[in-house]
Amino acid sequence: MRQEIETIICLAAGTSQHPLIKAAKHAGFMVVAIDRDPEAPGFSIADKKIIESTYDTDKVLKALYALEKKHHFRGLLARTSGPALKTAAAIAEEFNLPGLSSDIIPLATEKSKLREFCEGHGILMPKGQKISQTKELDPHLSLPLIVKPDLPLIGKKDVRLVYKPSDLEIAMEYALKSSGNGFVEVEEYIDGIDVSALFLLKHGHITIVHYWDELIGLTDENFIKGIGVNVPSVIQSTNVSFDVKNVIELFGQRFKEINALLILSFRIDFSGKPYLIEMHCDLGGDLIADVLFSAAFPDFDFFNMALEVAINKDIHPIRSKTIPTCLIYAVSQFADMVMQNAIICDDAFYIQEGDLPKNLNCLNLLIDKSRISLIKMPRHEDWLKARN
Repeated sequence: MRQEIETIICLAAGTSQHPLIKAAKHAGFMVVAIDRDPEAPGFSIADKKIIESTYDTDKVLKALYALEKKHHFRGLLARTSGPALKTAAAIAEEFNLPGLSSDIIPLATEKSKLREFCEGHGILMPKGQKISQTKELDPHLSLPLIVKPDLPLIGKKDVRLVYKPSDLEIAMEYALKSSGNGFVEVEEYIDGIDVSALFLLKHGHITIVHYWDELIGLTDENFIKGIGVNVPSVIQSTNVSFDVKNVIELFGQRFKEINALLILSFRIDFSGKPYLIEMHCDLGGDLIADVLFSAAFPDFDFFNMALEVAINKDIHPIRSKTIPTCLIYAVSQFADMVMQNAIICDDAFYIQEGDLPKNLNCLNLLIDKSRISLIKMPRHEDWLKARN
C-alpha cells in the first residue's frame, strides 16, 4: 500500500514566505518549498527544497511530479507576484488544489488587461489606453493623467501624475523602462482616496476579510509614492463599503474556478463612487500581513488563515476589535518625525491609537516636512468632510 505524506507546496522560500512555511509546519504538514536561491531563508525550515526559479513553470511542475508518488499535495501557499503567478496558477490547476486560475493572471499583471476586463463586465474603472508612444494617445483623454507601466516590473515604480503636456513624453520614457511588455497604460486621474480590500474568492462567492486605506503621496517630480497603510479604513461601516463589496462580488462572479485570497484596490472619489484600479494576488505584501494586521488585530493569525484557505477551509472576516494603526514606509526618510512610542520594523514604523492626535488623519505627520508632498493629493480627512 502506497503511503502518501500530507504536504503543502510553498512557491518561493524568501523572507515573505517564511511565516507561511512556519504556519504549515506548526499544523503538522510537510512542506516542499521552491526557490532559485539555495540560501533562501524558508529552506531552513522546509522539509524539501526545489531549487528552481518560480518563473520557470515547466521545471517547477516537473520537480513536483517527481515527488507526487510519495506526497499527497494538500495545498499551495503562493505569496508571489508578477511572472511567478503563472506558475502558481499552473500548480493549482495541475494538482487540483485551491488557488488561482490561469485566466485571472493577466488582470493582476497587466494594467490594460484589468481595464479591458472591467469595461467588458460593467465594472467602473478609470478610462485609459495602452500605448507605446505619445502620438498614439487618444485626444479624448484629457490632463491630468496617470502614466504607469502596463506590465510593472517593480510595484509602483515610475508611476507618474502628469499635469502638463510637456511632461507627458518624459513620463512615458520612465514608464516604458519599468514595463515588461513595451507598453504603458495612460489613464484619467480620479480625485479621491485609495482603499484596498482583502477577500476570499471561493467559486464565485466572496468573504471580505478587511479593508485598509492606502496612503499615497507625490514626489517633487510628481511620481506617485506609497507612503503607508492605515486601519480602520475611513470607509469601514459606511455605505461606501457596501458599494465596494458590490463591485467585488460582481468581479468574483466571473471566476468560478478560483479559491484564493485576492486584493482589489480602489480609488474612491469625493462622491463616494469606487473605481477599481488594481488587483493583487500577493496575500498582502508591503508589510500589511506581517506588521499592520498583527499590530492592529493581535488576536488574528493571518498566516494561519492563509493556510486554511490553501487547504480548502472556509474563513471569516476579522472579528477582533481593531486597534487603530498607521504603518509608514521608509523610516529613514522620516527619521526626524518618528513620534515617541512609534515602533520600528524593518525600514518602516507604525503608530497606534493614543500616539496620534488624529490617528485616521495620520498624514498630518508628513505634510511639507520631507521630499514627499501630500498636499497635492486628497487627504482622508478632506474626503470625510466632503461626505458629511
